Amino acid sequence: MNWNRELPMSAFGEESKESWIRNEQSNTIKYELDVKIGKKTDLLKLKKNIVSSLKEKQEYYKESREKIYLDSNTEPVANCPVCESPSANSQHQVTIYGAQYCSCNNCTHVYVNRIPTKSAIDGFYLNDVTYAATYTNRTSAETRLNTIAIPWVDWTVACYQKVHGRKPLKILDVGSGAGHFVAACRRSGIHCDGIELSESSRQFSKEIWNIELDKRDFIKAAKDYYGYDIVTFWGLLEHTPNPSTILKSAHDVVSKSGYGMIISKVPRWDSLSTAIQRIKSDTVIRHLDPMGHIMCFTDASAAEIYHKNNFAPTSAWYYGMDVYESLMQVANKVDQYDVLTKTGQIQIDLQQFVDESRFSDGLTLAGIPF
Repeated sequence: MNWNRELPMSAFGEESKESWIRNEQSNTIKYELDVKIGKKTDLLKLKKNIVSSLKEKQEYYKESREKIYLDSNTEPVANCPVCESPSANSQHQVTIYGAQYCSCNNCTHVYVNRIPTKSAIDGFYLNDVTYAATYTNRTSAETRLNTIAIPWVDWTVACYQKVHGRKPLKILDVGSGAGHFVAACRRSGIHCDGIELSESSRQFSKEIWNIELDKRDFIKAAKDYYGYDIVTFWGLLEHTPNPSTILKSAHDVVSKSGYGMIISKVPRWDSLSTAIQRIKSDTVIRHLDPMGHIMCFTDASAAEIYHKNNFAPTSAWYYGMDVYESLMQVANKVDQYDVLTKTGQIQIDLQQFVDESRFSDGLTLAGIPF
């Protein structure tokens, strides 16, 4: 099984079209995708007290991850989370804070080959105040909604309308965090509900947006949302050991609509952020953070997990934080942070070129059930 891409050699700019082609033995399937490229965001405006915050987080991430990734707290991953090929059929790529990222030789998916036990993972996400605080800062809530969530809503509606000829009526956001996307949808006049396991995040959503988020596990709660037009996963699949199980439940939800779609935002392995973190792996606080991302998708593995769970990819959006990440690691190395904190516009402009070259650390993929 392998995936290939067809696109014009001159396909640069903020929008394009391309074909993703799956070949398995003599069977070939071609998916036609609309592609959006770039998201011009001033990341420095979203990050306050950046230098002191970075140094504090780096110390915390290193200490907490190395403690969690002791052999006594972890268990082996038997199979690739995407194609289920035995983990023995994988190749080591990089070790970060004791976590070994390996790439599947069959589908190219990258994942940590030993993960914390379920109790360790649950305890981390449900109770870790430092992790939750990243997304529940009151002072930046409105900025984050307007800068991040509103563009997500606009792209979601555009993708859906292009396929189905109407706007979505109901959206379910799974792994809602502090509720920014749910709030943005409702402000746009779209019925949207959210599911979130973290108590602190649910409390934030209630206090700031007056939105109650469902605290149940999505797989158990899915039947109560049958018929919703869209299920979104803005940074969830990379956290769970069994992303296919979640996508199967999402298929059950949106296939009942007759006009269904799913959208997933996932971290990309083939990116500039991956490259710099493989070179300098001792100060990682995002992207290949082994508690944030126990796996990292290639375009091929993202397409494969959609196909495997009966979703046809229809739209893709490439954008990332690669330039910010690269300058941060350079600044860490030389202990000089002006190169990071005083280059805001340069970062925005340069990131667009990185995105257009398909070297961004983020992929958002839409698909419809078949």
